[in-house]
Amino acid sequence: MSIAPQTHDLSDGATAAGRLQLIHYGAAAWSITDGQTRILVDPFFSRIRYADKGFGTSTPPVAPGDIRPIFGPNDTLSPNADTLQLIDMHAAKVDYILTSHSHFNHCMDMPYIAKKTGATVVGTESTIHIARAHGVPEAQLITVKGGEDFEFGAFSLKVIPSLHSALSSKHYFDSGVVPKDVRAPMRLVEYVEGNTLAYFIRLGAHRLIVFCSMNYIEREVAGLQPSVALIPAAKARLEIHDYTGRLLRALGKPPVVIATHWDVQSWPYGAPQDAAYEQAQTFVQEVRQAAPDTRVVVPRHFDTVVV
Repeated sequence: MSIAPQTHDLSDGATAAGRLQLIHYGAAAWSITDGQTRILVDPFFSRIRYADKGFGTSTPPVAPGDIRPIFGPNDTLSPNADTLQLIDMHAAKVDYILTSHSHFNHCMDMPYIAKKTGATVVGTESTIHIARAHGVPEAQLITVKGGEDFEFGAFSLKVIPSLHSALSSKHYFDSGVVPKDVRAPMRLVEYVEGNTLAYFIRLGAHRLIVFCSMNYIEREVAGLQPSVALIPAAKARLEIHDYTGRLLRALGKPPVVIATHWDVQSWPYGAPQDAAYEQAQTFVQEVRQAAPDTRVVVPRHFDTVVV
């Protein structure tokens, strides 16, 4: 049963000019805006149903009543008509797209959004190769490797080297990169990781750190002191030693933590996510144990968080 989107107001009475609005689109996908500049992080509206052992994990369970096509490793991927309609509804105006890595569930919808909106795409070499292959103009592309700290006027952006989740009893590893000569449409198997990044965003009075996979490099984030942290909360985090506690201590126990990437990403919007949501509540308890004064929220699909 579909649940109507909610608004989680954590702004403490701040004036509208000082607030940020974050909208969660499932998986690691977010919209972040101060009302002037809009940033998308890992936009993924397609939520394709895949049946292979993706990312070294077991075949995803099937959502009740889901009769959508099943994609295997050699099938080509592109947003279908329903996805394009969703994108046109929710991503009509975008200024920047930040992409953490180049798996399909983080990257396949990016080219359409970039071409439609003219948004600047920031990502790894693999991500930029995907964008070019799909015809995103060169002027919109910024290639990064981690360590950069850019000033964009409306906001500033520190690019942080990171790690992909440790999946399937720690067996996940992907050393591949998307080659320069890749052609669109791309096959599912061609969307390799291509290294992973996190992002530290300074927007207005806010300092946000955004992780898009259940892992991190502790020394790269120590001392950043964000006011808001978007932290992936799926079960794969349990493969990492003291995942939540170490990260919160390194970040200085941020005032607000927002859970992300907690859902079953291969299920369509509207499918029940109760089991995944209940699992994410164990992440909430980890946050409260490590940082009792931190406020934590687990937003569902299309929920808005105001900070």
